[in-house]
Amino acid sequence: MGERSNSITRKKFLKLSGGAVGAGLIATSGFSSSTIAQSTDLLHRTIHSTGEKVPAVGLGTALEFGDITANYSKRKNAIKALIREGGKVIDTSPTYSNAEKIVGRALDELGARDKCFLATKISVRGDKKEGIDQSIQSYKDLKTNSFNLLQVHNLRGTKAHLETINALKKEGKVSYTGVTHFRDSQNEDAARVIENNKIDFIQCHYNLLNRSIEQRVLPAAREHGVAVMINVPFARGGLFGPTAGKGLAIPEWAKEFGVDSWGKFFLKFILGHKDITVVIPGTINDYHVVDNIGALRGRLPTEAERKRMVTFINDL
Repeated sequence: MGERSNSITRKKFLKLSGGAVGAGLIATSGFSSSTIAQSTDLLHRTIHSTGEKVPAVGLGTALEFGDITANYSKRKNAIKALIREGGKVIDTSPTYSNAEKIVGRALDELGARDKCFLATKISVRGDKKEGIDQSIQSYKDLKTNSFNLLQVHNLRGTKAHLETINALKKEGKVSYTGVTHFRDSQNEDAARVIENNKIDFIQCHYNLLNRSIEQRVLPAAREHGVAVMINVPFARGGLFGPTAGKGLAIPEWAKEFGVDSWGKFFLKFILGHKDITVVIPGTINDYHVVDNIGALRGRLPTEAERKRMVTFINDL
């Protein structure tokens, strides 16, 4: 998912903080070993159902990413940056405007399909055939024969679409099954889906301004071995307004765990929770991707430091 409402502010802040230095890597071309960041120093998290490990920050593609009339090369460079920096997970949906077509084209041109963990969704209400037809189109738009993860979008038609996804999984066209939700009021429903179905992933909101999934969803995921994908980590840009937007300095105590930008501050808070598998901040800018992947380096905040982060944001 995407959340770029404060992208200009963040760009300015990255330049001031030195975070844009890493963006110089984007100028190189190809995926040779000399241009790929050392992935061994990046935080990876385990997908419980298989033991596969993935880099714990990926890329969301909602909102601006799906605008096919805008600068395509900018979106392609964001994907290129993700892979070069050692990231892997890309999440999209047939309902994110033209995002699937853009992602599919970019991965095809970059020859990078096998370098990414590709997730998309069935996003229709209830009708099983309509969901099947939608997934067939997604394969075409994403120019692939298989998805790493196929999810039921926003708990719509969960039973019917999980049947479809599980059938595709048996055929080898899907590696992992999942569901997504985005409303706090759906937390109980999401937890019940986890408890009553064999799924591999749950995708939901979690950030410094909204931690509601801590009460019910995360414990259920932990108990049932379900990986957790987090969208909207910056609260749709709402976290940058009172921080980077006002030129607020990074607290010295946050620098002790590798924070040199507000993006890293917000992402490291999320990654500090042991039940989170991967975070997918949405952006169309390569320099944001570089900064986001940077959150995977260095240590994570302790629980005491995470509480301090919450207090800090609440006091702004």
